[in-house]
Amino acid sequence: MVGSAVPPGYRSSKPRKKPKLGGFEEAIERMLAQDEGPKQRHTAKRIFERLRDECGYTGGSTQVRAHVAELKARSREAFVPLHKFPGEAQCDFGEASVCIGGVKRKAHFFFIVLPLSGVWFMQAYPAENAESFCDGHVRAFRFFGGVPVRIVYDNPAYAVNRGSGPMTGRARVLASLFSELVSASLFEPEFAAPRKGNEKGSVERHVGTLRSSLLVPVPEAASFEELNAMLLEKALAHKQKAEKFGEDAAAFLPLADYAPCRLTSAKVDKLSLVTFETNAYSVPTKFVLRSLLVKATPFQIEILSGKEVVASHERIDGRDRVVAELSHYLDLLERKPRAARSALPVVQAGLPDAFEAYRRRVYDGTGAGDRRFVAVLRLGQELGFTRIGLALTRASVMGAEDPAEIRMLALKDTEALPRALCTGWKLPDNRQSPSVVRPPITEYTRLLARSAS
Repeated sequence: MVGSAVPPGYRSSKPRKKPKLGGFEEAIERMLAQDEGPKQRHTAKRIFERLRDECGYTGGSTQVRAHVAELKARSREAFVPLHKFPGEAQCDFGEASVCIGGVKRKAHFFFIVLPLSGVWFMQAYPAENAESFCDGHVRAFRFFGGVPVRIVYDNPAYAVNRGSGPMTGRARVLASLFSELVSASLFEPEFAAPRKGNEKGSVERHVGTLRSSLLVPVPEAASFEELNAMLLEKALAHKQKAEKFGEDAAAFLPLADYAPCRLTSAKVDKLSLVTFETNAYSVPTKFVLRSLLVKATPFQIEILSGKEVVASHERIDGRDRVVAELSHYLDLLERKPRAARSALPVVQAGLPDAFEAYRRRVYDGTGAGDRRFVAVLRLGQELGFTRIGLALTRASVMGAEDPAEIRMLALKDTEALPRALCTGWKLPDNRQSPSVVRPPITEYTRLLARSAS
């Protein structure tokens, strides 16, 4: 009573004995030491089952659960609260299901967030790679109106060179395309320790929150461009309400005039195709067996000869696919017209049905009909395939087969009527318009009689 004004209650002088569990504590510690990361960890239930089945434990599960909780509490990591500096950002990628053009598929979302103001930017891509990673940065910088001074990342292979062994320490060697972005924008990249997502907790929380608020239910759009326009509208609305965004903006670095892309050289094969990441893209046939430069962005593939862009294609999402543009093969088809029937560029062109009907109508087995069909394809390239398709429909009714006749029909159907000459001419003041006096018909008869005589 003298030593404590309030009775301290019962205090144990030594740990309580555990007659059932006492001999199994070391086995429990060994099992916990075998855990392989957060996705393959022993639960208290699993430890109890292993003790019972493998070690002969005869006690209940309550003591096992309590001892496991005590061991995990001892090793639990403590964290220091961090200050949020203006002009700093955190970046990550996430995945979610979307419906693009009526097809459900997986999309990859680039996230970047400013922890101080909470302003975020999100962009959807077909694939998670170096091109989409750097393109997302440039679009985010334009959205922010400046470049964050410091950005925290995980350790993705498209940002850092991992080497041959596991990543240790904080030293990083940047991947080539990301290194270009850093050099152009002058921000400081900072990388979290492996499996330490807490070091960029702001973006980790935003990934989950935005996925549940913006991507549930599964969003539907005609294209990635339309989906990203929807996401940008949401981001702009949030940015306008952010009270501390002005503090972030005041600390930003100026925007750089930089457009990221991946450049690689490739050789054109005998089919006038250039292969990039297992997919093949066509170029004009005059470049067969020549080396060209491929410029890749997340949604576009450009193929260059020197500084000249010789072909431009929408980037293919998939593997082992071929895109053959009809205009690249017309010169070759004029020399090999018999190939037009089954030529991949013709099949992929999506021509109106009138083209195939015309091909069958003029086919005669001698090659003359094939040459006519190729000539009509050339007309479609020149005047528009829809326009020539309408002309072919009219030609089938009239029985016209010659490409020159089809050209005239296409020009006639769309030729504008000549406009009459109209002027705003008026008579000067105090002047009268001229009048024409019509002589009687007898005068004409007299003139005719004089000429006859």
